[in-house]
Amino acid sequence: MALTDIQSDDLLAEISLLRKNEGFVARRVQPRSILLAVLDGGGDSFERLRHRFISAIHTLDDDEAALLLDVFALSPETEGVARLLERRKIHGTKIDRGTETVASRELPALEHLLSRLVTGRYAQSPYTLEVPDMHNGIIYEQTSTLIVIENRKWKETREHYRFVATFEEMDYLTISRSYPAEAIPYPGGAFKINTRAVEGAGWNDHFWHLNAERTEVEPMRRGEGYDIRFSLRPTDVVEPRSHRLAARAFHQRSLLASIQVGFIGDRPKSIWKFDQVSPFAIPESGNEYTAVEMDERGVASLRMRDVHGGLFSGLAWSW
Repeated sequence: MALTDIQSDDLLAEISLLRKNEGFVARRVQPRSILLAVLDGGGDSFERLRHRFISAIHTLDDDEAALLLDVFALSPETEGVARLLERRKIHGTKIDRGTETVASRELPALEHLLSRLVTGRYAQSPYTLEVPDMHNGIIYEQTSTLIVIENRKWKETREHYRFVATFEEMDYLTISRSYPAEAIPYPGGAFKINTRAVEGAGWNDHFWHLNAERTEVEPMRRGEGYDIRFSLRPTDVVEPRSHRLAARAFHQRSLLASIQVGFIGDRPKSIWKFDQVSPFAIPESGNEYTAVEMDERGVASLRMRDVHGGLFSGLAWSW
């Protein structure tokens, strides 16, 4: 397994991919997918999952709902149409627009669908989260962390935070860590990173929002959605040591959070999960209720809903 083969969880990427080929059909919903975790109330049939997905789409405005039903091959006109381009043509004929215009409207609609899926605010949803109005913070719609371990040592961490600002004129977002690393922004992203050491405590990575031209800082706006993507890599100062823990604590609310660990080379003897504990209560061993299995790529995953409060959740393992 190559380093580039490991991809972190991203619900938007999954539902975007499901537009292609035959669309939303049973064989294309992967057993370990994050979408399945969001839609599945516990071993439900594909037909029930399909109905839930359609129900979430119907909560969007009429134009976006009609668009997504067509591109996912879920409308009477497109069901069984095996190519996305053909389904775009069908939808374009309905609204008297070309396929390029149809394609350009899909991403905003998918982002709105993502919000419905992670909050569970649609009929038939297996989850319903009461998300209060906030005026002085942020709400993470989705957070995704992938930690890559190569031959027992930390190789890289990939982070993705999708959030909504809940007050005006927010200049930057701070993410803290306890270990030295080089923070590298995603190429072409809308944020720059300024890292500052906190004496005796760790490091703060400050993510400053940039304008559309990426030339200067621009404040974030209330109600707008933003994406932060970056990676963390070991510095030359500290020799990477044998690693056996991956954890995150969320002070702001994360409606959907995933932590993954991908193992290259040596693989652990056992892996276990923990959820919402203090740093002094992180378990040093697992049991039959907390055991986590790796997939065929050597990736262990933990997915959580509505995580907040500053307590730690994650994965631990023994070699």
